[in-house]
Amino acid sequence: MWRSPMNKHFPARMRSGVLIAAVSVLLQSCLSTPEKQYYVSYADDRAIQYEIEKTRKVLSDHPVEALARARALVDNSSGYSDVESLYSEASRKVRSELDLAVESGRWSDAIRYYRSLAALGMKSDAWTESQLINGRNQSWKNEGNRTLSELDAPLASTPEDDAPSSEVVSRMIKGTVTVWVDQGLKIESGVGYANRVIGSAFYIDQRGYLITNYHVISSEVDPSYEGYSRLYVKTPQDPDLRIPARVIGWDPVLDLALLKVEIEPPAIFSLGSSAGLKTGHRIYAIGSPAGLEQTLTSGIVSALNRRLLSLGSVLQIDAPINQGNSGGPIVDEAGLVQAVVFAGIETYEGLNFAIPVEYLRVILPVLYEGGKVSHSWFGVYGKSIALPGTSAPGGVSVVYSVPGSPAEIAGIPQGAVVTALNGQPVKNLEELQYALIRERPGTIVRVTGIPALTGELEQEYRDWFVMVDKRPERPGSLIFERDIESRALLPIMGLDLERVGNSKKYMVRSVVRGSVADESGFSEQDVVEIRNLDVQHKDGYVALQLYTKRRKSGYLDAFIGLSASLDSPSYF
Repeated sequence: MWRSPMNKHFPARMRSGVLIAAVSVLLQSCLSTPEKQYYVSYADDRAIQYEIEKTRKVLSDHPVEALARARALVDNSSGYSDVESLYSEASRKVRSELDLAVESGRWSDAIRYYRSLAALGMKSDAWTESQLINGRNQSWKNEGNRTLSELDAPLASTPEDDAPSSEVVSRMIKGTVTVWVDQGLKIESGVGYANRVIGSAFYIDQRGYLITNYHVISSEVDPSYEGYSRLYVKTPQDPDLRIPARVIGWDPVLDLALLKVEIEPPAIFSLGSSAGLKTGHRIYAIGSPAGLEQTLTSGIVSALNRRLLSLGSVLQIDAPINQGNSGGPIVDEAGLVQAVVFAGIETYEGLNFAIPVEYLRVILPVLYEGGKVSHSWFGVYGKSIALPGTSAPGGVSVVYSVPGSPAEIAGIPQGAVVTALNGQPVKNLEELQYALIRERPGTIVRVTGIPALTGELEQEYRDWFVMVDKRPERPGSLIFERDIESRALLPIMGLDLERVGNSKKYMVRSVVRGSVADESGFSEQDVVEIRNLDVQHKDGYVALQLYTKRRKSGYLDAFIGLSASLDSPSYF
């Protein structure tokens, strides 16, 4: 609490003057707009003026962001003469950047600029999206990157019941290698043991590029890893030879990585499409379980859409998978890659999982560019919901927005329901996330939805224009950085709190279904008092200790501990 530096020896009039001056300074410091402001508001003149100045500041170096902010000002304010001119200036700047990107052959940037303008209804007169995509594909061909240049090529139909021929099997085995990560010695009880990570990988490019899992090679690129790490591959042709390899690109969220070796592959894999894969389809896994190269196992697709990743869903398969299989291909009868092995549960026989190849196809161009892959998001925690009058999922509700997030900048309110992205309907959270995976960070998209559900069959729809930002690996860390702890508990624990009494005592307004709080028996009108909140950013979890009186327990006093991950599949 602020206290005046006065004492009883000050004359009354002087004490009054000092108090007024001190309070004035304090109020000015509270009212002045800090350089780093998270919350975005269009509720008053000062907030709008801040957004106008912010837009001007980013116009030169970040024209797409400026364009998105200017459009939000156009949609959420009135009576400001410089808003329209700022919007026009930003659109001209993005058009200019589009032309410069085309001239310099930066096709990915050009496509991002074009799509941003198109989302706002300002398509370029000089270019079409197909022209830009053709230019990008031609550059890939010129680079000798057949894999990328053929990503959009139609796929031949494959048999569903016949086993692969011996020729296909031989080719598949030749195109698969063992990934060997030497991590030096591990000391246990004073004794040193060789410490290594073994996985699998497969060639996708005649120039020596391979695909594996990120978790297999994470020690090579994770800045938090401080030990020894050396990456090699071992080929079926000479399993005693270790060939040095390097990591080109990696995606910790989808658990994929692109490697490079300086040898000519004996065989390469072609990417299929898992879009038509159904439960019961036969598949084959190739890899090096326990380091045993050239191992081929078979099984079926046991289930689809298992939510084990932060983004998207995975396939459940029953093909035998063991340590060393991670990163190996899942193929169909024609030898086309349908998925990438990434996990198995040893205590449960036949319970294994693979990443659908569709995700690899989407991020592969970014992996080739090198470095860590960044995914797009709105900065929202949400849930799939059914619209009034129907039992089928109809959209994705905005339960919580991160302060200063793209959704908040665009003016999407809490409680809104997203129903389409760039004109394509999204019926649930999984569909929306997959649509966002296909968009590069820094691209403006058109979001269609309902500002607030009214319970009526006829809902009011509107558009928002959002510049998608880079999704953090652990969104919860960003939430605790930008928001107060009571609000942060909504997306983290599923507790919507309203303060009552002291600063740590709250009433539960609502509980998010399926959340940690819901599974722990919390409900509306419960009384909670936060005793301790421990955010472990490095380890990726939050530990919460509450004193509570729960309605379902007859309001008996209880101390409860809750824990939750700083990441979740519910962010978009």
